[in-house]
Amino acid sequence: MRNDDLDLRADRDELDHFPPRAPQVKRQKSLVLQVALGVFLGGLALWLVQLGATAIMAKLAMGTLQFGG
Repeated sequence: MRNDDLDLRADRDELDHFPPRAPQVKRQKSLVLQVALGVFLGGLALWLVQLGATAIMAKLAMGTLQFGG
């Protein structure tokens, strides 16, 4: 069945109702720096935890760990 009177194309949005926004470049740069700093500090914290755990395990393996004085 063919119906030539039916227009199924989508209507375009009226651009007059939505004025364009100014780009916020400074905010995007700040977000990138915050993510990079978070990744760096997270990696540093994990490395310090691993270092401490390795030191404790080495002391336990050698039997030199003493509790108290």
